[in-house]
Amino acid sequence: MPKRVAVDDVAAHNERMWERLAKAGIPYTRPQGTPPRTTQGKRRFLDRITNATLAGVDLGGKRVLSLAGGGGWDAILFAELGAATTLVDISSRQLATVRRLARSRGTELDYLRTDMRDLSALGSGEFDVVFHQHSLVFVPDPARVIAEVTRVLAGGGVYVFSTMHPVTFLFYESWTGTGWRPKKTYFSDRPVPVLDPTWDFGRVKVHAPTYEYAHRTSDLVNICVRAGLTVDGLWEWSPHYEGGPAGSDDALEQKLPAFIQIRARKASSSSGRGANGSRRRTDPPAPPPFVRPPGDSRPSPRRTPAR
Repeated sequence: MPKRVAVDDVAAHNERMWERLAKAGIPYTRPQGTPPRTTQGKRRFLDRITNATLAGVDLGGKRVLSLAGGGGWDAILFAELGAATTLVDISSRQLATVRRLARSRGTELDYLRTDMRDLSALGSGEFDVVFHQHSLVFVPDPARVIAEVTRVLAGGGVYVFSTMHPVTFLFYESWTGTGWRPKKTYFSDRPVPVLDPTWDFGRVKVHAPTYEYAHRTSDLVNICVRAGLTVDGLWEWSPHYEGGPAGSDDALEQKLPAFIQIRARKASSSSGRGANGSRRRTDPPAPPPFVRPPGDSRPSPRRTPAR
């Protein structure tokens, strides 16, 4: 029986669901596509993954943390572009998937299985870049994640993260025949309800009711500021500007953004932790307390193939 790494019952439940999804091999749990072999081609591929939020950053000699990145190419590409890269994920299956792929390519990575809210195995100031795509939606307390990221980020380092757009997230599955109706109020911290907990990828259908949360944009920005980060970029975007059939996710994402992405930086003059990596790895600062949200947990409505 693998050691539990989840910090609470919400994470433990989501861990079980992602192991189930990874066992089924849904697209979100494994790298999609094949990057070119050339250095320039790999960089173009990575810039597409990161939506150019790290464009122009020389990765040679950098220390990069791919946070909750077990389902993608980013950790491998960071490493192949010259960065000392650590991949963190809560899913042992997703870590194993990337490990096999990296081994087949001769790519060296460090791996850590843990909850994104507990990075105590990592030293303070250990990373120049933290890239964190889409998974913040699976925790009810993003302040705890951002506090940990800020601690492990070096002075002058950059944190890029994305999540479901907190407005659009409330409208999936809510088509009435003439329009969309939000499934809860924007100001509620309850999990986002969903009608069908099945992740549907054609012949592959998996029942996996994960806990998912719509974090308000202002909250995310203010959490970064309180943690001591400077937000220097915020983007709202959709993969389906062309639209789709009435009532479909594609049609909704023509009218509203599907995702938000935030880039934040840690001041070069940050002090109080000593030199980079000098803090004991087993004694991180206490994170904000976890408060279990009221009501039943429900899964995300987005059950379409990975884009």
